Amino acid sequence: MKKKAADIVLVGFLLLFIFGFGLWTWLKDDQHVSALENRDLKMRPDATVQRLLSGDYFKQFEAYFNDQFPGRQAFIEANASVDKYIMQKDEIRDVYSLKNGYLINPVHPKDKTKEVNDKVNSFAHTLKKKNIDVYFALPPNKSTIMEKKLPDYIEAHGNELSDKLMAGFSKDVHAMDLRPTIQPHLQEDNMYFHTDHHWKPRAAHYAYEKVIDEMSKQHPGVGKPIPKSQFTWKEAPETFYGSDARKTTKSYASKSDTITIAKPKFKEKPISICYRKTCGHKFYDMSKLKSEGTYANRYETYFSGDVSEAVIKNPNKPNGPKVLILKDSYVNPMIQFVSRNFSETRIIDMRHYKQKSVYEYIDQHDIDAVLFVHNINSINITPAFVDFKHPGGGENQ
Repeated sequence: MKKKAADIVLVGFLLLFIFGFGLWTWLKDDQHVSALENRDLKMRPDATVQRLLSGDYFKQFEAYFNDQFPGRQAFIEANASVDKYIMQKDEIRDVYSLKNGYLINPVHPKDKTKEVNDKVNSFAHTLKKKNIDVYFALPPNKSTIMEKKLPDYIEAHGNELSDKLMAGFSKDVHAMDLRPTIQPHLQEDNMYFHTDHHWKPRAAHYAYEKVIDEMSKQHPGVGKPIPKSQFTWKEAPETFYGSDARKTTKSYASKSDTITIAKPKFKEKPISICYRKTCGHKFYDMSKLKSEGTYANRYETYFSGDVSEAVIKNPNKPNGPKVLILKDSYVNPMIQFVSRNFSETRIIDMRHYKQKSVYEYIDQHDIDAVLFVHNINSINITPAFVDFKHPGGGENQ
C-alpha cells in the first residue's frame, strides 16, 4: 500500500513538472535575440490550416521550442562549464583559451588573397587615372598578432595569409602592413580585448598615426596625426564579454573586458556625423554601454556598430582633402582619430551598402583618396568587401 502511495506521489510530481514546465514555456515572454549566440531566435509560428496539414507547423514549432526553451542560456553555460572544468577542454567552438586570459579564434579560412589582390589592384589602377590615391591598411586582428602564443597543434594562418596579401598588391596601392606598428606595443594595457576579436582604441591610435603619416606624403593637407597625449583615456565601468566569449560562454573568460573611451583635451568646433538617415551623432554611442544582458555587444559603442554609410564633416579642417573609407568593424574605434585630419570623411561598409557602385559614389562626392581598413580574416572570407560594382553582399562569417 505504501509503495502504491509512493508511486502516486512520484507520478503526481512528474505530471506537475511536465505541465508546469509546459505552462512556463507558454506564458513566458519570448526572446527575439540571443546575445550569447549573436543571432535571431525563432518566434512562435501561426497555426494555419495549411501549415498543420503539411506538417510544416510542427517543424517550425520544434525549432521555436528549442530556441525558447526556459533557462536555455543557463543550460548552455552549464554545458560549457562541464567542458572546461570536467572534460578539461581548452578549445571550444574553434576558440582557444590562452593562459594569459585571452580567447583566440585562429585564422584558417580558405586562401582568397589572390582574388582580393586582383580586385583591389584593378580598382586602384582605375582610380589612378583620375588622380585618386588608394591606400590599404591591414590591421592585425588579435588572432594574428597573438598567433605565436597558440600551441603547435592549433592550425592558424593569420600571418601567412597577411604576408601573401601584402606581397600581392601592385604599386598602384599604397599598402600598409600594421603588424610592425602594433607589435612593439603589444604588452601595453588595453590594446586588445580579452574576450572579443577586436582591438581597442589605443591600438587603433597607433595604427592611425601610421596611416596619417603615409597619407600625408601624397596629401600634405592631411597634416600630422594628433598625438595620444592630446586625448584622455578612460575605461567605462560596464563589464563586456565579447564575440569570443559568446562562443565559449564566460566560463572560459578568466578576464572580463571594458570599453575604452578616448576624448580630446583640445577645443574644436562641433563635428557633424550623419548615418542611418539622421545627423547629430557622436563618435561614441553611449546607449550601447547600457544594453542589458551579460553578452550585450558593447563594442557597438564605437560609432554605433557597422553602419552601412556615414558622412563626417569637420569644420576644423575646412581645406583638408576628402577621404572615403571602405571598412570592416576594425575601423570603428579608429574613425574618431582619422576623421579629424580630413575636411570630409565618408564611410561605406560594403556588406550593407547597396545604393550605387563605389565608382559612382567616388565620382558623385569628389573623393580625393580611398582608404581600405580590413583585417585579414574579414577581407579573406567576405566577397562583398571587394565587389565595387555591386556592393551589399551581406555579413562575413
